[in-house]
Amino acid sequence: MHIKQLEQKIAQLEEECLKLKKRLSESESEKKYQSLFEMSDDAILVIENNKFVDCNQAVVRMLRYNSKEEFLNTHPAELSPKKQPDGRLSYEKAQEIMGIVLEKGSHHFEWIHTRADGENFPVEVWLSRVDFNERVCINTIWRDLTAQKKSEATIHKSIKEKDILLKEVHHRVKNNLQIINSLLNLQASTIENKQAISILMESKSRIEAMCKVHEMLYSSNDFSNINYTEYLNELFHQLIDNQTDDDFNISYDIVANHLNLNVNTAIPLGLIINEMVTNSLKYAFVNKSSGKITIRMKELNDETLELNYSDNGIAYPASITFENAKTLGLQLILALVHQLHGSITRNVDFKGTSNRFLIKRFS
Repeated sequence: MHIKQLEQKIAQLEEECLKLKKRLSESESEKKYQSLFEMSDDAILVIENNKFVDCNQAVVRMLRYNSKEEFLNTHPAELSPKKQPDGRLSYEKAQEIMGIVLEKGSHHFEWIHTRADGENFPVEVWLSRVDFNERVCINTIWRDLTAQKKSEATIHKSIKEKDILLKEVHHRVKNNLQIINSLLNLQASTIENKQAISILMESKSRIEAMCKVHEMLYSSNDFSNINYTEYLNELFHQLIDNQTDDDFNISYDIVANHLNLNVNTAIPLGLIINEMVTNSLKYAFVNKSSGKITIRMKELNDETLELNYSDNGIAYPASITFENAKTLGLQLILALVHQLHGSITRNVDFKGTSNRFLIKRFS
């Protein structure tokens, strides 16, 4: 019996020794965790039963308190303004968020907290549920967004100032082009030569095509692009009003698939279309009481646009090409197509005029 009792005693001591080792190991792990917890640059807090029960020194510095004892055992809403930016009460919103974390395990959001001196400041918050030793806690990490928000505000202010400046540039360019148009009108009123007047009016039409782009950019919220369908409709309306009389019925059909083009593409392309329409109105419908112009535009890919232009009037001779043309209008079209790194293909079998333009879309 004595030996048996001794064996039981040894087994009991070994079990107690294992328990001590386990507790020692847990204590060492806890010390390591506490050391990392305190040394971390991240602001870390622990929430239990809807209150902050622990935090590291990074939180104390962020909140500008002297010690964490000054604000521990408080509800998150007590370290926040009464309401959050969305108008909801901080207490109600915090309760809801903590409920979400306990149910789903984690949550990430922005919050407004209050420092010891009363200053409200934005933080990015990560919450995660932690279960240990029959306790349920919420691990909390804060990141101060004050510097980031100030930087964003500065950037937004700079963008707004540049938008105002860019809008003013488009406005002044438009006004200067309109002044040139007025000068051309004055010049035309002082001469009697019909050919000279026609040349001045064609120049005026080209200027108006450019002016229309700047006018639309000035009145738009997007100073980088214009709605080209809207632009073409306004351009056609302007050209037809300027170059036709009440006895002539001209219709047009434009499909541009809601294209948005920037000024680098919109202006030269607008001048090409301006010249094509001007030629149609001058030469294609001679001795006719009506006519139709059709435009189809689409994107072939991110860099290439296709423009199909046609009218149902009298076609110019097949022997005349853009390369050998003597008229300024056709020469200008070819130069603008080259500027856009494009090409022109004429459909000579079409009853009227039909040209296909492939052009590069500039960014």
